[in-house]
Amino acid sequence: MTTRTRGTRARALALAAGVLAGAVLVTGCSEERDAVLKWPGAESNPQAVTADQFGAAWPLKPDKGKVACNTTPYSGFAITFQAPDGKVYALNNVAHDEKGYPSVDEIKGTSGKMWRLRSFGMQICSLEHARNMRSTPPATPPRTPTPPPTTTP
Repeated sequence: MTTRTRGTRARALALAAGVLAGAVLVTGCSEERDAVLKWPGAESNPQAVTADQFGAAWPLKPDKGKVACNTTPYSGFAITFQAPDGKVYALNNVAHDEKGYPSVDEIKGTSGKMWRLRSFGMQICSLEHARNMRSTPPATPPRTPTPPPTTTP
């Protein structure tokens, strides 16, 4: 094999490797962009969600379910995911530790971003909190007692 043939072959291999690496990067970037751009708006509690709404960020094996937020007396909000089979999973520690739901990691897929689904759950909690604040009457400030009248002898 001549030096010229080796050089041509090396350039061809380098070009092929570059094209392949570029294709992998573009695919990865488009999935990341998809994960950033696809995000449903929080509208109700619970709220139905689908894998299509989250795109490449969808982290679970079931392709749909419901995300809910429930208040707890001590720790704030329990965020849960209800799978199509009706089983409820904890999306945060409050739902797991206080409510006793199994971890959503039991149905985690091979890709996706679990934090995206948890963040969406927090949006639902914010929505729920805002609704509760509107329905709670404002607290009235405590009345300051008036001192008794003073009498002069």
